Amino acid sequence: MKDSFVPPSHPGNIELGFHPLGDMHVARYVSGTLVREEALAHGRMIGLYWSATGQVQRENVTATLMEQDNFGIPKLDPLAQPLAVFELEIDGQLLHNRWEWVGAAERTGARLGTAEAVIELRHRVRPITVKVVTRLDGSPVLARWLEITNTGQAPAALSHVSPWSGMLWNTDPAWNPGVPANGLYRLGYMCSEKWGEEGDFAWHALPQEHYRIERSNNRFHGSPYWVLRNELTGELCFVALAWSGNHAAEFAYRGNALSFRLGPLAPSPLRVIEPGEMVISPEVHLGMLHAGMDGAVHAWHQHIRASVLPPRPEGKEMYTIAARVVEQPGDWILKEIDIAAEMGCEAFMVDAGWYGEAFSEWYEHRGDWFEGDWLPGRMAGVRQHIHDKGMLFGLWLEPEAVTRTSKLYREHADWVLSTDDGREVGSFGLGLNLANPDAAKYVEDSIVAVIRDFKLDFYKTDYNITTYEGGQNLRDGYAEHESWRHFERLYHIYDRVRREYPQVALENCAGGGGRNDLGMMSRFHYCAESDYSSFPRSIRQINSMTLFLPPEALCYYHNHIPMAHQTADLETHLRVTLFATPIYVGFGAQNADRSGDYFETTRRYIELAKTFCRPIMAHHPAVHHHTPDIGLFNPADWCVLEYAAQDRTRAYAGVFRLSGHGTSEYLFRPRGLDLAREYTVTLDNSRQRFRLSGRELAHSGLSVRLDAALTSELLLFEAIHHDG
Repeated sequence: MKDSFVPPSHPGNIELGFHPLGDMHVARYVSGTLVREEALAHGRMIGLYWSATGQVQRENVTATLMEQDNFGIPKLDPLAQPLAVFELEIDGQLLHNRWEWVGAAERTGARLGTAEAVIELRHRVRPITVKVVTRLDGSPVLARWLEITNTGQAPAALSHVSPWSGMLWNTDPAWNPGVPANGLYRLGYMCSEKWGEEGDFAWHALPQEHYRIERSNNRFHGSPYWVLRNELTGELCFVALAWSGNHAAEFAYRGNALSFRLGPLAPSPLRVIEPGEMVISPEVHLGMLHAGMDGAVHAWHQHIRASVLPPRPEGKEMYTIAARVVEQPGDWILKEIDIAAEMGCEAFMVDAGWYGEAFSEWYEHRGDWFEGDWLPGRMAGVRQHIHDKGMLFGLWLEPEAVTRTSKLYREHADWVLSTDDGREVGSFGLGLNLANPDAAKYVEDSIVAVIRDFKLDFYKTDYNITTYEGGQNLRDGYAEHESWRHFERLYHIYDRVRREYPQVALENCAGGGGRNDLGMMSRFHYCAESDYSSFPRSIRQINSMTLFLPPEALCYYHNHIPMAHQTADLETHLRVTLFATPIYVGFGAQNADRSGDYFETTRRYIELAKTFCRPIMAHHPAVHHHTPDIGLFNPADWCVLEYAAQDRTRAYAGVFRLSGHGTSEYLFRPRGLDLAREYTVTLDNSRQRFRLSGRELAHSGLSVRLDAALTSELLLFEAIHHDG
C-alpha cells in the first residue's frame, strides 16, 4: 500500500491523505467541515485532534502535539491519556501498542460518492494485521470499521473490540472565561431498552468518572445512538454503533478530557478467527459538529442518507400501507383489501398468521414458512386480489424464530440456540442458531423463497424473541459466543436479498423498534417506530427517533393498539400518520357505514399524506425539532415537529398539546421557510388560509391555541409563485 496525499478523485468536500511527519505516520480525513488527524506514533495508533470547522491544523503544531503544550492545546501523552483510536484484544492480549505501519491507500466506497481510506497495520507480537477503514461521504460524519486478519497458523480468539475509541475533547476552561468548568459534558441517548419504550431520549450530565451503558437482552428498544454536548464550546458529537446485538458504550470524563469506547458485548471470545481468515468489525459512525441541534441533525441525516440507507426501489419511493394479521380463516381478508383500496391505500401487507400446518394464533408455528390453506385462493389468490385493486403486495416473516409447536422444531430441535448446559434460549419463542450452517441455510432459503415464490413487492422482517446473554458454540477449543456469527450471517442474507431482488422494498421490525441500529438500517429501506404506538407516545417516539433517523426511514403503525383511537381526538390521532410512512392496521368494523365522518376524515388524511406531505417526505426533508429534549417520559406540555422541503417551497408542522398544564397557547415560529418568499398558510383545524411572508412567520410566528390536553393543530405552508 502506498503512502501519499490522495489526488482529488472524489467531491471537493472530501480530502484524505497519508504522510510521514517526523517519526510519525499521519492520516488526515476531511469531510465537509469535519477534520480528523490520526497517527502511528511509538507503535500506537492514536488520535491527534478533531476539528468541527474544517480547518486543518498547522504542520508545526501537529508535529509537536506530543512534545509540548501548544498555545493552550494540551500535550498528548498516550501513556497518560486514552488516545488509542481502536481497541482490540486477541488471545487475552490487548493489542494497544507494538503496531508497525504497512501502508495506506484510498479505495472507492461501496456507496456512490463515497471514499474509503485504508490504513494497514501489522502487530509485532501477535500474528494479526488490521486494516483501519474510514469512509467519507462529504458530510461532517465519518464511518469507521476494522478488517482483522489472522496471519498465524492457529485459530485466534477475538475477545474484545472497540472499532473506534479515544479522546473526543480536552477542553480548557480558559477558552470560554466566565462559564463554570464543572459539568463540561452532557450525554443524550435512548435510556430504555424495554418493549414499547422506543424514543426514551434524555440528557445526562456526565460525572467525573466512567459512565457505562450496557444493552444485554439482544432485542433492545433503545437503539445504539448517542449525542454528546460540550457545554463550554457548544459542539455536538453524534455517535452510533452499527450493530444489532448486545453492546456497551463507555464515556470517560477525567480532568477536562472526554473519551469513549464502544463495541459488541458478550462473554468472550466474541469470534474465533481461523488462520488466514479476515473478519470485519461493526461500524462506528461519528460526527463532530459545531452547530445547534437542528443543524447537527440535518448533517447527521445527510450522512445517514449518503452512507447508510439504501435507496428505495424505483416506483416504491413511498407508499401508504394497510396491514392485517391473519386473525381467522375465510375471505374476510379480501374485504380488508377492498376497504384499504377504497380508502386510498397503495399497498397491502399480509402480516403474521399465514403459515404452518394448521390455523392458530400468529405466534404459533413460527419457523414453518409454508403457507396454510386458510387464505382464500391461497397466497397467489390474495396477491392477485391486491394487484387487481392496484396495490402493492407485501408479506411478514420472522425468520430467526422457531416455536416448539412447529414442524421445524420437531425435525430440527438441534438447530435451536442453547446454553452451555443445553437449555434452549429465547423468551416468546426460541432463537435459531445461525452459527449452525444448516440452520443458517434454512433461514436464508426461507427468506429468499418467500420473496421469490410469492412474488413480493415488499417484505417485512420481524424479531419478537429475547435471547438475553445468548448461547455459545464449541469451536477450536473455545466456547465462542454465537452473536458475532449470527449477525455476520444475517447481514449476508439481506445483502444477498438486496443484490438479487433490488425491486423489493424492505421493512425492518423487531417487536416494533427493537433493532433500529445502523447495521440493520444499512440493509433495509425503513423500520418500525414502535409496537406500542398510541398517542401521545407515538408522536413523542417519532420526535425522538428522528433525532437519529430521517423520517422517511420510519413507519408508524396506526391503530395497532386496539384502543389507540380513544386516547386523542380523531384528527390528532390521524395527524401522527403524516410524520412517518403510515401503515393502517385496519379501519374498524367491515360492516360500518363508510360514508360517515370517521371514514371521510381518514380518507382526507390519507390523501393529504400523499399529495402535500409526500413530496416533502420522499425528498429528504429538513427536520426541525422545536421540542427536541422531551423524550418519552420527560414532563412536557408540547411536542412540536416541523418537516420542510429542502428548497423551502413547502413545509408542514404538527403542534401537539401533551398536558393540560401551563398556557393554552404556543407561539410557533417556522424554521424551514425562505424569509424572502410569501406563503399560503393553512390552519387545518379551522381550514382557514391566508398569506404571510417567510420573514413575518419566522420572526413574529403564529399563535396556536389548544384548550385541552391531547389535542393538536396542523400547519401547512406553501410558497406562492409569482409570474415573471
